[in-house]
Amino acid sequence: MPSEQQEIADGTLLVRTVKNAETTTISLCGELDLANASTAEDALDTCLEDGAPQVVVDMRELEFIDSTGIALLVAALSRGGAAARIKFVPSASPAVARVLELTGLAKRLPLAEE
Repeated sequence: MPSEQQEIADGTLLVRTVKNAETTTISLCGELDLANASTAEDALDTCLEDGAPQVVVDMRELEFIDSTGIALLVAALSRGGAAARIKFVPSASPAVARVLELTGLAKRLPLAEE
């Protein structure tokens, strides 16, 4: 089955969604902050509500995250039944990695197999 692709740009954030039969990948590129977190949240909610069996949040191209972005990730992990379906690809940015470490979220995020 061919994959479905969508890109949404919101200021300094680009959200790229690729869906196929088994996995939906949401790539977060740029900066995830108060100004655009609702765009990322909408994309994630849509994937979870569509019943995607596996959702991968790819943060490799995420360069910045603030407390709003952290709250979004925590909320995704806390959704009933969704946590088992969500996996993460860590950011290559030392700044994002540092924020995730300081908040303790780095240890809580289930990592996707690459």
